[in-house]
Amino acid sequence: MRKIICIFLFTILCGTLGANPLDPVVRSQITVHQHYGAMIEHYQNENWQKLVYKCLDLIADFPESPFAREGRYYLGVGYYKLGEFEYANQAFSDYLKEELTPKFFDEVIRFKFEIAKAFEEGARLHLFGWQKMPKWLPAYEDAIAIYDEVITTLPRDDLSAESLYRKGMLLLRMEEYKTSVEAFRTLIRRFPKHPLSPEGYLGIANVYLTQCENEFPDSDRLDLAEINLRKFRYHFPGEPRLHDAEKLLLRMKEMLAEDLLEMAEFYERTKKDKAAAIYYATIVKKYPETKAAAKSQKRLKKLDVPDIYSQKKTDSEALVVDSND
Repeated sequence: MRKIICIFLFTILCGTLGANPLDPVVRSQITVHQHYGAMIEHYQNENWQKLVYKCLDLIADFPESPFAREGRYYLGVGYYKLGEFEYANQAFSDYLKEELTPKFFDEVIRFKFEIAKAFEEGARLHLFGWQKMPKWLPAYEDAIAIYDEVITTLPRDDLSAESLYRKGMLLLRMEEYKTSVEAFRTLIRRFPKHPLSPEGYLGIANVYLTQCENEFPDSDRLDLAEINLRKFRYHFPGEPRLHDAEKLLLRMKEMLAEDLLEMAEFYERTKKDKAAAIYYATIVKKYPETKAAAKSQKRLKKLDVPDIYSQKKTDSEALVVDSND
């Protein structure tokens, strides 16, 4: 009889030790403190996959516990370390919503900023938001949303300045030119003495140049670029990056001058020397530092059309050529 009882007890013990941890009966016997202790242990050991599983267990079994609210932070950390950025961002957002005075507030905002950078640099989203689906979808819009969250949450922090700059550059890449300029202007206005403020002026110059390259050369954009450069010089005299802004402006002038040069050469090929001379003279007058201006000077000497500068036409009128010329 004693032997039978021993075998019975041994069977129960083995069954308990080998029990499936996912069994609801077994899980119901685990306390919130055991969950929390195991979670912290996985975090300290940098066992990120087990950390995610344990956080999910804690949140599912004790959703109203303060430990569960903290578990959302550690869940975000685990997902972040595993490269599951969209799930990490959601976990961090859930943590901020649940906690009135978040213990890990600074850490969460920094993690979110790093997630936005990862999205900006090419990290992608799962199809349909399912973890088992491949990561194919670009996440630029998500990056913009996170940058906006950082900018709103910490309006005067260095992290906000970097978010504004990165947002402006990402919007430029997305060809959202107007909102890109707005982001750079906000950076300059909110952080006038920040090291990134000169980069804001350069960013605006890049936007106007890119618009000219991708759309069409526009003298109005050149005017805006010149105003931007004057402000840059005024607020940062002696700044080495002024030279970069001047080069960008010169590239815009080269594009506009080349556009006029094509018209001048067309009129010269069609034997309308007077019309061609007007265009050549306009290039020399408006864009004297360009390569097109040097070419125009040579063509004007060869054409030898008199009284180009003495005509009483305005610049805009000069470019409207009568078909009888």
